[in-house]
Amino acid sequence: MNGKESVMERARSLSIGERAALRRCAGQPLFAADGRALQALFRALPQGTPIYEQSAWFTALCIACLWDVDQAHVGAGMASMLRMRSETNGMDSRIRSLLDARWDDDGYLAGKLARLARMLRADNRLFMPDMDRLLSDLLNWNGDRRYVQLRWANEYYLSKEEQPDVD
Repeated sequence: MNGKESVMERARSLSIGERAALRRCAGQPLFAADGRALQALFRALPQGTPIYEQSAWFTALCIACLWDVDQAHVGAGMASMLRMRSETNGMDSRIRSLLDARWDDDGYLAGKLARLARMLRADNRLFMPDMDRLLSDLLNWNGDRRYVQLRWANEYYLSKEEQPDVD
């Protein structure tokens, strides 16, 4: 994280009420956050975080707060964890839609990510996606070469194809 504290360390530094405020805003754009969530965000943000990175931090912190950050263990990246879900009906189309979305301040991608994160949390409350990696991915999502989307596609589709059928 370039010498900054991790998303998890930042989330753990917040009170239970602040985490709840962020959890309630998971999937919303930053401009729709209420005062309590904004307070939590700005208490958690590393000093000197540029304005253009704040919505990515907001999304990563909100998604992190879906889990109990004091007890959950960090697992793999989100795409890998989605691949490992036992029920995959419709998951391929959700991933395709996610890969086609742009990271904008309108909250569209944030909403999709939060819904997928809730699915992961419903499966396992003790393991969560790597939030530092998610933050990095969001900050680089709109890159010209789309390397973040290529990595997600590789982790989800290619690795999925390599798994043996268990029937």
